[in-house]
Amino acid sequence: MVDFLDSLAAKGPSDPGTAFAHRLMLARWYRHSGRAREAYLLLDSLRNARPDHDPYVSYLMNYQVAKTLLELEVFDQALQAARKAAQDAQNAGLPRKAMEMVVTACEIDLGADRLHEAQECFSKALERARSENDGEAACRSLIGLGNVYYYQEQDADALRLYNEALVSAKENGDAGLIHSALFNIGASVSYSASADSAIRLYHSVLDTMRGDPLGTDFRADLLGNLASLYSDKDDHAQALELTDKALSIYEAAHDTASMAQSHLFKATALWEMGQRQAAVQQAKLAMERTRSMGLKAQAMRKAADYLRLMGRNEESLELLNSYSALADSLAKSRYSLGIAGAQVRYETLQKERRIAEQEQALTLAAAEDRRKSIQRNALIGATALLVAIALLLYRSMRNRQRLAQQQKELHSKQVDQLLAQQELKSINAMLEGQENERDRMGRDLHDRLGSMLGGIKANMAALEDRVEAMRQDQQYQKVNRLLDQTVSELRQISHDMAAATLNRFGLEKALKDLRDTLHISGRLHVELNTFGLDQRLERSVEIALYRIVQELVSNMLKHAKASELTIGVTRAPGRLSVVVSDNGIGFDPSSMSGGMGLSNVRSRATAIGATVQVDSTPGKGTTVSVECPVVE
Repeated sequence: MVDFLDSLAAKGPSDPGTAFAHRLMLARWYRHSGRAREAYLLLDSLRNARPDHDPYVSYLMNYQVAKTLLELEVFDQALQAARKAAQDAQNAGLPRKAMEMVVTACEIDLGADRLHEAQECFSKALERARSENDGEAACRSLIGLGNVYYYQEQDADALRLYNEALVSAKENGDAGLIHSALFNIGASVSYSASADSAIRLYHSVLDTMRGDPLGTDFRADLLGNLASLYSDKDDHAQALELTDKALSIYEAAHDTASMAQSHLFKATALWEMGQRQAAVQQAKLAMERTRSMGLKAQAMRKAADYLRLMGRNEESLELLNSYSALADSLAKSRYSLGIAGAQVRYETLQKERRIAEQEQALTLAAAEDRRKSIQRNALIGATALLVAIALLLYRSMRNRQRLAQQQKELHSKQVDQLLAQQELKSINAMLEGQENERDRMGRDLHDRLGSMLGGIKANMAALEDRVEAMRQDQQYQKVNRLLDQTVSELRQISHDMAAATLNRFGLEKALKDLRDTLHISGRLHVELNTFGLDQRLERSVEIALYRIVQELVSNMLKHAKASELTIGVTRAPGRLSVVVSDNGIGFDPSSMSGGMGLSNVRSRATAIGATVQVDSTPGKGTTVSVECPVVE
């Protein structure tokens, strides 16, 4: 099924809308087959792939997102998606669908145990549903409010709301909601009054079902609930009789899941009545007839316990071993689902944070533009004002020109003296700082511009197939020599400014730009993996780590002859790890020379308290690891 849907989405009609619909169907299939995380990832990839802005398509999209996130227990994002789906349905002219998603949003609050929010939400939804004459939504809202009161142990209020829901469901002829209301009423009555009261209620409902007006499935479910109530009263014979009636209905309807539950319940009743072998047989029938792993494990454990109590230890041990394997599988499945939900929550938060950062950057840029505009206008106005004042002063001072000239000359001499003094101070400061800058300049240029020119060199190597005919040309050889000389010369120059991207967006974005610069299709594949870089490090640490990566990459480009390069940066509590590896020719670390490249790496690492480890074997590539402490 999944291959068929995926092939439709990838190779189907050229119409983008049809392909989008196929992918949406594939995500729905993933969700219904228990692969909620895969469904979410597919839906997330479709967010910006909609062929148009049709509100109905957007409703279908957000509906699937809400249901998928609810299964992953990512409640906040599920709530947002449900509200968006409600708005999209309203915009598409589908008020019933919109009301359905409004109630779904309330049910998400209830599932997240936010009882106060759920109560307020259901109350508003009920009022709106009644104003729009939407009986189904009103009934669902009443049941939801009843559940809120039920969880708060306010049984009388819960029962009142369930009864209102039952009346509403009967008026609308909705069998599913009638079933839900009746079962909730039964549960509430059994807790608030007694099991006998619930039994009388269910018998009353069964007596009114002559001709099965609500369907045989509902009758079977009522019989099953009655059997459970009789079992609670230790009337196992009556419970067994009712369970057999329900089982015959399930068998006629080929409802294997309900059949397995009935067999399991029969096993309990038979065991309590002393019919032990029959009880074991019913538990085994439940194992055989269900496809639910949870129900199969429950039946298997019950059969094993019964066999152990009967002294049939070998059979019991065999079933217990099978049960343990199945229980482990179920535990892993539940764990995987929990991990999937956590990953989705983390990825969603990361995405929201990136969007917020981008919006903040745009806001800051707009504010900066406004500030510059205000400054420019103020400067123009001030200039115009100064010009007007100068003209007035010029006219008023024409008769005192000689005196003004003398004052001007005196003022000019004072200004020249001040400028001379200031220039002398600047020269002294420059000379004092020059010596400190020289040592740093050599290292920085070797790291920064050296890696950039190494990238240019690698890109020229990628073009060699195209310029093969020119390689013997003297002009081409001259350019190549000049590039080599430039690499050597630029190692002698440096500056103290980090890359603009590093200053503004941080280490992760700067490394992504570096990766994009280095990647050469068909020649050099560069992979970047980062984790935990959500918060900025100290500026000095970010610069040092970025330069270390630049230096290692530069060494690879010049010496390794690699076709694959991997950069990994991982931040954990109290530390940060950088790993740069390639599949190049490698070398023997014990015999490596004291080249400037690794010396610079070690020097920068020492400056921030980090350690460097080099792992390389001739012919098997090189891996350099840098471990750096981080102050949280």
